[in-house]
Amino acid sequence: MKRLIAILALLSLTAPALAQDAVEDPPIPQPRPEGLGETQGDTLTQKPETDITEGQDPEPADSETGELERIYQAACPALISGRIVGEMIPPLSEGTCGQQSPIALDAIALNGRQIALPGRPVTSCSVATALADWAEDVDAYADAALGTRIESLATGPGYQCRLRNGADTGFVSEHGLGNAVDISAITMADGRSITILDDWETRAASEEGQFLSFAHSSACTGFTTVLGPEANADHEDHFHFDLGCHGQSCTARICD
Repeated sequence: MKRLIAILALLSLTAPALAQDAVEDPPIPQPRPEGLGETQGDTLTQKPETDITEGQDPEPADSETGELERIYQAACPALISGRIVGEMIPPLSEGTCGQQSPIALDAIALNGRQIALPGRPVTSCSVATALADWAEDVDAYADAALGTRIESLATGPGYQCRLRNGADTGFVSEHGLGNAVDISAITMADGRSITILDDWETRAASEEGQFLSFAHSSACTGFTTVLGPEANADHEDHFHFDLGCHGQSCTARICD
């Protein structure tokens, strides 16, 4: 009995030491990586992220939300494929005029060469594409009938904020929507310059006049509005092409 009491007493003395030895040392925290944040007083602040390239001005922020303003523009397949040569420019907006996805045109690409547009007209993608289709047809006619190709097209500015026919009242011109383009002259690869003002009236007597007649009628298949010298005095020196809506279904065409 005395031996049992002695053993129990010994165990009571060694148990606390054994329990203390069984407790593992607490883990030492790893140092915080640099660049995660900076301390300001007792508060840890995260460094803000930004996608603005150094040296560039950020987009204007919305005055109410403070968020960056986004600009949405539609891609132009003819520009992406290289059928037309130019660049998209920022949206245009002037009162009732404007175009969300305007393109400044430099040239039309045809069979490994380019038809230059020195006037660099600004139009919508739809007008630019229709112009390229028209130029391809007219260029093929020039090769067959005149034995030469189109070198360049003399155009107006394309987009121009004004009312129809430059009037003081009335509807906005299709030019004011970037939905129209004017052609005043066509320069050929052999050096000839065929102008609407000088050559339109010679349609019955010259190949240049007949060429212009074909150019006018050919445009009527791709554009909804085609106006020339026969339309009115305002168009005596140029062709006007646009993609305006005519009729309830927007399928009617004006070819004059």
